[in-house]
Amino acid sequence: MIMMIDQPWVEKYRPQSSKDLVGNTTAISKIKKWLSNWPKSISRNKRALMLFGPSGVGKTLVAHTIGSELGYDITEINATVKRSKKSMDELLQTSTMTGTLTSTRGRVLLVDELAGLSGKSDRGAASALKEHIQKTRVPIILVTNDISEPKIRPLRKITTLIEFEPVKESEIVEMLKQICNQEKIRFEDSALDTLASHSRGDIRAAINDLQSISKSVSVLNNRNLLEFIQSRDQRIDLNEALDRIFYAETWNKAIIAANQIDVYPDELIRWINANIPLVFPELKQQIKAFDFLSRASIFSRRINRTQNWRLLPYSKELMCITGTITDGTPTPKRSEYRFPDWIQQMGFSRGVRQKRVLVGHALSPIVHLSAKRAYEEYITVLKALLKEAKLKERVKNDLDLSEDLVHFILK
Repeated sequence: MIMMIDQPWVEKYRPQSSKDLVGNTTAISKIKKWLSNWPKSISRNKRALMLFGPSGVGKTLVAHTIGSELGYDITEINATVKRSKKSMDELLQTSTMTGTLTSTRGRVLLVDELAGLSGKSDRGAASALKEHIQKTRVPIILVTNDISEPKIRPLRKITTLIEFEPVKESEIVEMLKQICNQEKIRFEDSALDTLASHSRGDIRAAINDLQSISKSVSVLNNRNLLEFIQSRDQRIDLNEALDRIFYAETWNKAIIAANQIDVYPDELIRWINANIPLVFPELKQQIKAFDFLSRASIFSRRINRTQNWRLLPYSKELMCITGTITDGTPTPKRSEYRFPDWIQQMGFSRGVRQKRVLVGHALSPIVHLSAKRAYEEYITVLKALLKEAKLKERVKNDLDLSEDLVHFILK
């Protein structure tokens, strides 16, 4: 039997037109006017918009909704993925200079998660983006939560800034009422007020919370809402999370446990994978559990490849393998779970990579190459020099190599 997974309500009730959008009416009006009048709307040669404001207030959603409504084809780039100048250039080259055959107005380039460019691994993507904005033939919309990041500041000078604010509680309550009526959820008005207040203007969080709690209550009231919020916000350690997932009385309780742990979804999948044979003794239980986990892994890989985080609820629900799902009784609870082999291997390889970097940095100023190329091209020579007893101490001192690094090079 394949268990059907509920569609995330943030997708199910996704606005179909600008009339369905909630909150930030001033910002929505400015974006609509700017896109409607492109390219005449360009002000002081600012060929891009920068939408900024808190997470969950609808910045990306508004850009997609208005762009589609006006007949544009939306090409989205996630800045947390394309962070090198080369990869960003390759995407921008065609996206900013050509139109599209599938829309009436052409293309809008949407660059989401702009703050991701400020990380340590950024190697010129921000400068590539700046160059293409200045010569683009299509509208560009940048989206970020924080415009104070140093690498974003140069982009502010060549874009029109539009600020998004937290959605008003009264507007969130009206949206939640509509969803409750559509889903036939019985509720007390005060509970929706509390839910809206707790969301702090994040309409996406409010809808996700409503969907989660609706699975386990018959009538939504303040008492069961506050119990849900308290249990969801409480962080738990890995062992306790695995206990709650494997031995949950209901599937929904297992999902809550998966949301209470601070590990990446991929890592949680590997922990569950390593411990299924220990928890479920019967072969038929293991087969069913691994079937669910393989489906979770498919969604997880798709998220990594496309950065479509809207798929995360599907992956998390599938990885929550309880005794009720496997139609059997798990073994007694364990005091300690088995460590995934993959994580141990990654820990070892991380140490190897760090040592290669240190050796590369020692060689780099002498051979006038990057640390990576210095290591790749000269590690054989360095190893040969260190094997010579007469040269070993001199080379070691000249490069300031520790005994640990010398041992690493020679082994």
